[in-house]
Amino acid sequence: MVLAATATFFIAMMSLAAGISYWVWSRGLSASSADPAGTAAALRDSGPAADLPEWARLSYAVGQAVAVPGDQRDLRRDLITAGIRDEAAPIIFYGAKAISFALFPLLFVSLIYSVNPDLFIMIPLVAITCVVSYRFPDWYLQRRIAKRRKRLNEGLPDMLDLLVISVESGLTLEQALSDTARDLRRAHPDIYDEIAVFQLEIQAGTNRAEALRNLASRTREPEMRKLTSLLIQADRFGTSISKVLRTQARYMRTRRRHRAEELAHKVGVKLIFPIFFLIMPSLFLVTAGPALLSLFQGFNSNIFGQ
Repeated sequence: MVLAATATFFIAMMSLAAGISYWVWSRGLSASSADPAGTAAALRDSGPAADLPEWARLSYAVGQAVAVPGDQRDLRRDLITAGIRDEAAPIIFYGAKAISFALFPLLFVSLIYSVNPDLFIMIPLVAITCVVSYRFPDWYLQRRIAKRRKRLNEGLPDMLDLLVISVESGLTLEQALSDTARDLRRAHPDIYDEIAVFQLEIQAGTNRAEALRNLASRTREPEMRKLTSLLIQADRFGTSISKVLRTQARYMRTRRRHRAEELAHKVGVKLIFPIFFLIMPSLFLVTAGPALLSLFQGFNSNIFGQ
């Protein structure tokens, strides 16, 4: 019993350390990709980085054994949308997924066996743990993608306002995007990251329309896709870019205000359950509790007095 509990605690601490290391490593990749020089280095590197931690090297080695080369395209696209552009990231992801699938069921079996070694209880619980541990990296990646798309959507109005000012002052679209990215580097680093990649593609010889399409494809954000489509059409038909940007900025501001009003209207409905289940019982206990206690004491004295 003591040995099983000790092994369970050790495996849990190792799993926690591995999870924290992966989180720090993925944030470091996002930060390095926000720098154009770091992004270019990441795009040039075709193997595992030299500064990977030991657990990432282990995941890379396991991933090379279990990864299927044909199905890495969709995963690489998801990782890029999540802000991770390292070439070794898909292999490390597959390795982490395999380690998670092998480690967490073992941890769960040790924990259940130390509490209740019943085979009929362990089999379904272990099966559920295997499914959850195998799907957990995918859930984490999709959640990270959703959070990044939300941050991009929230930063688009500020980006459009700065673009309007820069374009109307006489700058070209590329120069305006460069100045806007520099101004938004701290407030909206994800937008800075995407614009930095856009500039690298322009410098590599990609035409503006194709670079804008790649920007929309990387982010997979509907509002960003709409903005890039408007810019491509304005460039193709000779429409004033400043008017297009000003109209889109006004639309984004109006949409944000309507969304805030919609959320504000939903607050009253969402507060019904906390008020009914948390506030009302406490209020009744404080207000009616002493009166009920006095009433019960009066009934008891009258009954026992008879």
